[in-house]
Amino acid sequence: MTERIDLSAGTLETMVRALVRDAIDNHRDDPQLLRIMIEEASFSQELLDTIDRHGRDRVEQLRDLLVRHADVRVRDLPTAAELIVFTVEANTHKLMAAPQTVPVESFENELVDMLTRYLRGSG
Repeated sequence: MTERIDLSAGTLETMVRALVRDAIDNHRDDPQLLRIMIEEASFSQELLDTIDRHGRDRVEQLRDLLVRHADVRVRDLPTAAELIVFTVEANTHKLMAAPQTVPVESFENELVDMLTRYLRGSG
């Protein structure tokens, strides 16, 4: 969870896809464990702090990249970065906890399209 992923290369869509794919890959290994963690587990303060730190680091990394990307046309970059990280994580958690709902490839493509359009300011 502490590794920074390379989001810097290529188009806006390539950057968003790397973010989505990283989340999928991080949660793909044990969907049953993820479901239990989401629904039932209590967490130590140390784990909660680690998760929070990872989220802040990912938001900061994404915000730094978005501010330099010519295709990004959102009103509030800090908020957009937080929304994107939360959207990717929350939706990936839900999908991986119940993988039969949507094929992973379709999920990835639709989420990438949704976020890319949002960042470009296009419908």
